[in-house]
Amino acid sequence: MMRALNRTNKRRTLIFGIDGGTWDVIEPLMKRGVMPCLAQLNEQGAWGDLVSVVPVNSAAAWSSILTGMPPEKHGIYDFFSWHPVKKKRTSVNATWLPRPTLLDLLGQTGRVLALKIPMTYPPWPISGKMVSGLPTPDDESAFTYPSDLAAELNPLIEKGSAYRARELNREGRLLILRQLKAAQRSLERMTDHLLKDADYQTCFVVARDIDELQHFFWDVLSGKDEFGYRPLVDEYFRSVDQYLARMLDWAGEDARVILLSDHGFGPVEGVWHLNDWLRQKGFLSLIDDYENKGDSTELSFGIRVSYAIRRRVLRQMKRLGMKGSALERSLEALKMRSQRYTDLGGIDWHGTLAYVGNVGEEWLPVYINLQGREPHGIVTPERYESVREDLRQTLDKSEEPAVLAVHRAEEIFDIEDPKNSTAPDLLIETISSAVQSDFGLGNSKAYESIGNRNGCHRRQGMFLLAGPDVAPQQDAAHLLDIPATILAWQGCQVPRHFCGRVLQECIPEVTFSDTRTTVESTAAEKEYLSEEEEAGVRQKLESLGYL
Repeated sequence: MMRALNRTNKRRTLIFGIDGGTWDVIEPLMKRGVMPCLAQLNEQGAWGDLVSVVPVNSAAAWSSILTGMPPEKHGIYDFFSWHPVKKKRTSVNATWLPRPTLLDLLGQTGRVLALKIPMTYPPWPISGKMVSGLPTPDDESAFTYPSDLAAELNPLIEKGSAYRARELNREGRLLILRQLKAAQRSLERMTDHLLKDADYQTCFVVARDIDELQHFFWDVLSGKDEFGYRPLVDEYFRSVDQYLARMLDWAGEDARVILLSDHGFGPVEGVWHLNDWLRQKGFLSLIDDYENKGDSTELSFGIRVSYAIRRRVLRQMKRLGMKGSALERSLEALKMRSQRYTDLGGIDWHGTLAYVGNVGEEWLPVYINLQGREPHGIVTPERYESVREDLRQTLDKSEEPAVLAVHRAEEIFDIEDPKNSTAPDLLIETISSAVQSDFGLGNSKAYESIGNRNGCHRRQGMFLLAGPDVAPQQDAAHLLDIPATILAWQGCQVPRHFCGRVLQECIPEVTFSDTRTTVESTAAEKEYLSEEEEAGVRQKLESLGYL
């Protein structure tokens, strides 16, 4: 049994998420004195690499942290899935999470503040307060539980902190940095406001924008600083470290401190337009008007640049008091093409055996267009294995990019029959691990060494545990070990359906029970966002590169 002291004390718990955090970036920053607070925690705590779930994206990973389950158990593999009635792509949201979540269970021991954790929109009632995190319909508005809390927080959010420029020229990247810093200041203001009036036992906050910075500035972080961004990037990381120091002051010297990332990060060498590749190999077909009327260039890199340039010109014209009706119409037309792109509107499903519907990073997902599972499925269950094996072998022969392995779903996920699962049917590992895939159509080449981002996700993230009962050491863990450890360390019974192990070796002074409790896990009652909410979420995910 756990010590009575640990079960009854009023120690606070700080869970500090660093979205996309990796020791490859953090360690050099600590050594150079940019993040002294984190460096001190690192010396005093148990830390190491944290292996994330597959697929390697924030939707799947944060859902696993919140539920204690892998994607095949909670059912969320990406930010987008199929709408069962409308038969088009729809964004996933917090109603898709099985209950109880980690936040619900932590609320049994004291009040919880959940602040900007991804996959918490729409917010739900917890024992405390919640400010929803990515993706929300509008980053410049707070979505909260209780709902009236939003009116207190909205004045604290800086305008101009939400949209992320996609351009990678000097001006565009400076704008990204300004937006990231404004978002960080907004987070700090909200945190100060929320913590000054309430006695929370647990605060779970996520520094979400580190992921975004690394997507656009990986070249700088890896030493290729052509335009002198490094001081500005360091300044941003220093501000996050100072924010962490303030959170530790709130938590107190005897606090339980858990720092974790949802996944890691690394460079991008190229973008694999897998739907175009599938088309070239005969596994995917396009509808005639899409192929013949020039829509096949839809949302190519050139189209995205065109949109960015037109938007910038229109902005300048309006500042000068000039009208730009023609430009506004052209921007609206490109937005409509963007919506069609997201919904895979150019695919002839009657002639398509396999497709890609989500962005892939490190592990690249491919789906068989299976009859009875996919909205437009044509592959019968009897043909499933032969089609999948044919595709697997064809992928395995790819030379550009070079493929390391093509995994079947059941080799990665704990599922009996992939035909009865919403998991990707195949997952591709490239030799370099530095290839990102998208679901665009009509690109001139199926593989390009260009892209709007120069960093992408890796499965190897980071964790750190600190507190008076933590034994300093370097260790390794799996993402699912962290929610189980948090609950046990705080004195909560760990439910049987939480799949990770408790990191007993990191906290040897506390004896944890091996017995897990049976907590009924309620299946998600999925709700779908309104058209207005969906449009806002899509705009945010597009700015992050998920569309």
